[in-house]
Amino acid sequence: MRLNRRARVLRTAAVATGTSAALLLPAAAAFATEDPAGPADPAAAASDRSVLWRNVDLADGSLAKVYRDGPGRFSADVYGGGQLLGTLSSTDGKPAYGENNGLHLVLRPDGTVSSWLDRVPAPEPKPVPHREPEAKLADGTVATFAKNVKDGPRVRIAALDGERLATVDAKHLTVRHHGWTYKLAAQPGEHQYRFVVIGAPKQGGDSWVYDLNGRLVAQYHAQKR
Repeated sequence: MRLNRRARVLRTAAVATGTSAALLLPAAAAFATEDPAGPADPAAAASDRSVLWRNVDLADGSLAKVYRDGPGRFSADVYGGGQLLGTLSSTDGKPAYGENNGLHLVLRPDGTVSSWLDRVPAPEPKPVPHREPEAKLADGTVATFAKNVKDGPRVRIAALDGERLATVDAKHLTVRHHGWTYKLAAQPGEHQYRFVVIGAPKQGGDSWVYDLNGRLVAQYHAQKR
């Protein structure tokens, strides 16, 4: 966590051990301790003793433990993932600032803490490629429907391996292939069509009717003679 010049600058444990964790918040140092020889003024020593003030949940789910270090002096130990990330200290009535991996912190002279996260722009939605509707036909071929093309509707018939076999459109309303018949049949209303597949006579001559969205809307069985 980066601190401004008013904040205490301390090394993190991650830096001390040579790890590659991206911690810019300085690690906590020990809070002020009493003079081993004993304070000259016991009341002053009591006023300088760090006392847990409050726990504050931060914007990224980490935790700040705020201590009152003395009159007008506060510090905050920041923990994330069960580890101490660093410490902020507010002294001389001035706030302390810190940042760690997009988390921003402010420790104010009254011990209150604010935190927020950098706004990450939402990724732009990837365009969904347009896919024309398809239908598998009774002869084992695949029909691909295009109803909004410049010259009117079009249906392409291809083998399963992608080899194009036939195309019906406004200029070629009926096409035959291997005894099967494919045609566009005009319907009542402007630019309304159905795609009709008629089986080879050797296979009974049944017929199937599709709309231009590839949905089967009717099926007819040829009369047997």
